[in-house]
Amino acid sequence: MFPKGIARIAVCVSMIAMTVSATAVPAYALQDTAIDGSAAQHGFAMQTDNEQNSGKSMPDNPDAKLPNTVSAKIPDDSTVVSEQLAATPDGTVKNLETGETVTDTTLVGTQDQQPDPLAKTDGESFIPVSAEDVKKAVSDANANDTGVRPSGFESNSYGAHWGTYNGTKAFFDYKNNLFVQQGKGVIDVSQWQGDIDWARAKADGVEGAIIRLGYGSDNAADSKAQRNISECKRLGIPFGIYWYSYAHDANGAAEEGEDVVAKLRQFGVSSGDLQYPVYYDLEQWTWTGHTPPTDPNVYNGIANKWYAALQSGGYTNLGVYSYTSYLQGPLNHPDIHAKTTWVAQYGARMEYNEFPTNRRGWQYTSSGHINGISGNVDMSAFGNKDYESLINMLWVVRDEDIAVGASVNTTASSLEYKWQSYNVSTGTWKTIADWTSANWAGWSDNAGTYWLHLEVRDAVSKKSIGEKTVAFAYVPGSKRINGTYAAWQSKDVLLGVSSNNPQGRYKIKIYDVDKKQWVAGFNGPWATWKKPAKGVYWTHYELYTSTGYLVETRTYAFGV
Repeated sequence: MFPKGIARIAVCVSMIAMTVSATAVPAYALQDTAIDGSAAQHGFAMQTDNEQNSGKSMPDNPDAKLPNTVSAKIPDDSTVVSEQLAATPDGTVKNLETGETVTDTTLVGTQDQQPDPLAKTDGESFIPVSAEDVKKAVSDANANDTGVRPSGFESNSYGAHWGTYNGTKAFFDYKNNLFVQQGKGVIDVSQWQGDIDWARAKADGVEGAIIRLGYGSDNAADSKAQRNISECKRLGIPFGIYWYSYAHDANGAAEEGEDVVAKLRQFGVSSGDLQYPVYYDLEQWTWTGHTPPTDPNVYNGIANKWYAALQSGGYTNLGVYSYTSYLQGPLNHPDIHAKTTWVAQYGARMEYNEFPTNRRGWQYTSSGHINGISGNVDMSAFGNKDYESLINMLWVVRDEDIAVGASVNTTASSLEYKWQSYNVSTGTWKTIADWTSANWAGWSDNAGTYWLHLEVRDAVSKKSIGEKTVAFAYVPGSKRINGTYAAWQSKDVLLGVSSNNPQGRYKIKIYDVDKKQWVAGFNGPWATWKKPAKGVYWTHYELYTSTGYLVETRTYAFGV
């Protein structure tokens, strides 16, 4: 019986890989729809672009309530930073409806103390927008008040949704344009989510987490960071880290980077623990007595300094996180875009098109709901724009065998591998290495044509990650026959064979062509064939490894 997932394979004698992969897609709480027609067939609203901010919701924040009015004390060039607050160009934070200056240090900090950036929104994410856009939205809503507000979304209230593509979980915009395939549902969390029941969250479909470690510099770590990291490790949930920046220059970024490294080490997070990057969260911040940069060149220096600090600390899986409008404004620098792999946009489509890598993430809602988490939680779709093979096979020819190995494109924290070979000539399977945590194994076999088959699974959950099979012309090792000898000695024939394997074993055989049978056989590199009768023969030489596997044969016609 063949292992599952193996299709009919045309066997080649060259080492040409023919992939047969099967990927297990775990259950998840988000809606999953195969894309086989229009979005309307699946119940998704088909809004035009100018309808994306209809209803009584904030621009770019469909789940944030639009205020009834915006105070005339709020200049048009102010930035709305939450449902209730706006920051003027000089950094003063005001109540959006009353225009009164906000002095609560929990929200605005002090000259020497940065505020928790999530305090302004009670722990929920909010994409800053211009006061002018909010005023226009209020005016439009009051003129066309229907009393209807977009419903909460598990996919996205504007039609961005989960589905399938190439047989894998995928995420699409409202027009069914693919954002990523081989997708994963990922949440980002902080102390504002409280004590998360991570086992329930995982069972409800959480396939990854980005954990807030802290913000600014010289502040305490997020109070739930250690617990969230420990639980993800315990349950095998792939995770990454994010750090909110208050840096206004490169020196501040270096301090933040050093703080990140110190806290990662404090919490026992090594570079190898991170299946998602350490993200530098660059947003327009508010802090009493300080104003954020507006020059992309300044921000580029900030990002480079932070990167340098993390890399010096041994952390190289890094990225920048922000939102589309900021990336098109103060962060509009090619070097920053080259680092940005996770973007927030709460709308019908992703309008940022500068992702530098095939792998990317879209934070598509701030109001997701997951079992084990009280209240709302940010949800993101991570995956690949173009399909990537999950499993890549490698091999190294050694003296007497071949070492086979694998690299696996997965966020699972630990893997197990099972290697098998199928001998095409004999029709038999052989286990090279049973389930093991080692991604390399030594393959010793007789020369011949085989299928090399690999299965990979999550070491914690034991769920399949995938399979791959390649046709393989196997020869054990790199050592070969380098000479043969056949010469008369009186009435006898002296036969010999040599190779570049000092540990090699040899057999010499004689085949009678007329009788159609083997008539003599010898062990060793030299043999004397006594007084052969007249006829036509084959002299046959075999090289074996020191452990007895056939490596190579040579056969020559010999007349007597």
